[in-house]
Amino acid sequence: MTRIKRPAAAVGAAMLLAFSLTACGGAPTDASEEDFCDALADAFEPLISVSGEEPTEEQWEDFQDATGELEDVGTPEGTSDDEREGFEIFVEAVGDADYDDVKDAEGDEFPGVDKDDNDKVTAFIEYATKTCPKAFGIPTDLPSDLTELPTTTE
Repeated sequence: MTRIKRPAAAVGAAMLLAFSLTACGGAPTDASEEDFCDALADAFEPLISVSGEEPTEEQWEDFQDATGELEDVGTPEGTSDDEREGFEIFVEAVGDADYDDVKDAEGDEFPGVDKDDNDKVTAFIEYATKTCPKAFGIPTDLPSDLTELPTTTE
């Protein structure tokens, strides 16, 4: 190979590698459960503190930013295909949703998500709630036998 072709071939190989790595795309699929739950808690923290029926525009933007960071973390191994697809749809929809879309949303459907995709997002949210209850403010220290709770007498 001539001297000029060798550097050109090296640059071409590097570009091909870069494109092949980005072509796989998407968020990581090997996050630790702890990192995933921490990122999920960070993402939902602005919404958990909502005192009214809908978040403020600032709370929504904070949620969007933190959801972008959640995407960077990805999902843990063992996440089902539907849950994973729901995760991908969820982070994309949150990133694309305008605040006015969120205010105008009705029912259980997420803005910009069709019914089939909404079912996948629901599968992801159910998985996330089960895997990381603290991220949604769900207490995990409740006794398993609720018959042992103290009662009040009048």
